[in-house]
Amino acid sequence: MKTICKKLALILAVLLTFALVSCGNNKTEYADSVFTAMDTVITLRLAANDVDNAALGSAAASVKELTAKLEGILSCHDDTSELAALNRDIHLQIETDETLLAVLDTAFTISELTGGTYDPTIGALTELWNVGGGGPVPKEREIVEALTHKGIDKLILEGTTITKNDTSLKLDLGGIGKGYALQQILACLSATDVPYGLVSMGGNIGVFGQKPDSTPYQIGVKDPHDTSTIVGYLYIPSGFVSVSGNYERFFREDGKLYHHILDPETGWPADSGLSSVAVYTQNGASADALSTALFVMGLEESMAFYESGKMQFEAVFITEDSRIHLTPGLVESGMFEMTTEDYILDENSIPAEE
Repeated sequence: MKTICKKLALILAVLLTFALVSCGNNKTEYADSVFTAMDTVITLRLAANDVDNAALGSAAASVKELTAKLEGILSCHDDTSELAALNRDIHLQIETDETLLAVLDTAFTISELTGGTYDPTIGALTELWNVGGGGPVPKEREIVEALTHKGIDKLILEGTTITKNDTSLKLDLGGIGKGYALQQILACLSATDVPYGLVSMGGNIGVFGQKPDSTPYQIGVKDPHDTSTIVGYLYIPSGFVSVSGNYERFFREDGKLYHHILDPETGWPADSGLSSVAVYTQNGASADALSTALFVMGLEESMAFYESGKMQFEAVFITEDSRIHLTPGLVESGMFEMTTEDYILDENSIPAEE
């Protein structure tokens, strides 16, 4: 158990933290399982109340098997995956896996709803920037060229066939793949003997089941300017939280920071005035893609999108000038608690006194 706790302490340095809490003297008991897949650390925190070790082990094994299968389809870091094969293939018509088709269908829908601020077809652009490999900053003419090889209108999904109108187009599912996988993991766990729990997958967290004391799950949102601390807690009864921030993956050149969240319109790292966005929804893929889209939009456009009702979500916005803004649903429900004095809570994000 000590080994698990030490390992967990390292895991909690990721974008989000989570905690199971309970009222009174009835402590919530849980078991943790940690493994690496899809280029990230995955932590299962499973309720152990009245659940034997065999059931917990079986649940964890099922998740690992499922994740390995999804990685073989959706990973852009695995040269043998379905996605990598699709990106390499120069043919115009390609037979592909139904899982990949389902993810693409969701990705295209969200891309259309968000006006292209989330775009799964910018693979040529992300490859050009090579943020994970430390750059360098591409030349403007290279960016302009990469931008000509994007657009969901250049892909047609029919049955099990994908038709590409541009052989140089490449998909980047980094903004939705983990969210989709997390959604499938929670569905898998909900079918086991484990009654409730949480799963952390990179910048995504999902919760399932109801705790014995019926209290919500406590999700800590990291301070983007000091990731060793948190700015506050989201209290959610169910669903998914996904965070995108300009501090997650980046490189510096000539003293300037270049992060991995690219604006599909300009081809450059998004310059929206935001440091991070935490999105809460009931759909893992939507939470993942929306956190990217809203970061690119910026605060004002994101709030207008929220008011449009095109998609149902709540969000915490953290700006570069150390301010926190909440969507009205979070304000009215009291689902967010700020715990820092280093930030200013926007006046529209302060609940009205009764």
